[in-house]
Amino acid sequence: MKEIALLVFLLLSANTQAQWFQASASAQVINDDIDQAREMALKKAVKDALLYSGGEISNLQQVEQGVLVENKLLLNSSGEIKALQVINENQENGLLTVEIKVNIIAKTEQCIGKKYPKSIAVSRFTMNVAEQTVQGQIYDIHKKISETLFKQLSLNPALFDIRNYVDKPLKLGEKYNNINLVDTLRSLSAQTDSQFVIFGEINDLSVQFESKNSFSYWLTTPPRHFYMTVYLYDALQGELIFSKQYRQKAAWEYGKEETADLNSKRFWEYQYGQGILNLLEQVDTDIYQAIQCEVPKARVFTVASNEIQINLGKKNGLQPGTMINLSYSNNFKDQFGIERQSATVAEQTMKVIQSYENSAVLTTIDNYPLSNIQINDIATIKPLQ
Repeated sequence: MKEIALLVFLLLSANTQAQWFQASASAQVINDDIDQAREMALKKAVKDALLYSGGEISNLQQVEQGVLVENKLLLNSSGEIKALQVINENQENGLLTVEIKVNIIAKTEQCIGKKYPKSIAVSRFTMNVAEQTVQGQIYDIHKKISETLFKQLSLNPALFDIRNYVDKPLKLGEKYNNINLVDTLRSLSAQTDSQFVIFGEINDLSVQFESKNSFSYWLTTPPRHFYMTVYLYDALQGELIFSKQYRQKAAWEYGKEETADLNSKRFWEYQYGQGILNLLEQVDTDIYQAIQCEVPKARVFTVASNEIQINLGKKNGLQPGTMINLSYSNNFKDQFGIERQSATVAEQTMKVIQSYENSAVLTTIDNYPLSNIQINDIATIKPLQ
């Protein structure tokens, strides 16, 4: 995967609250669809500009709704993006690169959660259609896709604190959405030392070859489907944040008896592999959009006198002096055996006195003794007043 180069300039603007940012991004041209590649590259570049400016990723919808006329994107003036101009476009070796200049209103107030990268684990995806992996012998494509997503998310430490890759089958997803899900998620949160867990299912890899007796068999490449469902869980609290389906169809540029090497550069440069990478870019954006304003939560794992230790640290933006609220866990099961969440916020506010990469030591204000705090209670960053 190519890293997106981002060059930011602050330019003059008639609106003192608006600033110009310049960014570049690339996308593969699939099925000779220049317009689709341009849209993908534009969205990547605008996403980086929005992240740098502190804007909302949800404002990418303005790009989808805009109309590109003579290298200028006509946008709804009520949005956060006030103007967008393509200053350069280049196509080489099947890759379309655009360089843009975008005018964004700088927000004076932002949600507190944006300041703190969330702790996340990525689990190995499951394969629901093993029989469809025979064509091309792509038996491990579900593993490769989850590993690729793990590496892709890890490239954004300012957004995500990617802690673990769980390389084993898990009882998650639609099939296991039962009364035991909360226990499964909380156990997984403790094992991975993470608040959030990403899981996925591969649901369709079908491809239909023409008969060898058909003249078109030798002249065309058949389309192959790719359909997956991605789940994002708040494992610490035992909740499903969202599930979303991702679909694409692209030319399968391998013969019927040919093996596709998932570890080769060739596979990921082919139209089918590029289509998958484009979907994973969308997964990246959707995950960030879903949790960008969430205030991260931590698990208490050590309690001693007037100090405790939690599993958030420097990577999550915690520094000495950061104020923390604690909650007592009071979960219970109802008459149907379904676990319900309950928590009582402690009266004591604590502050960080020492911060490590993935953990922090807290003490009570004025060194008062702790009361009723136990291991596995939940700590939440306290918003500044």
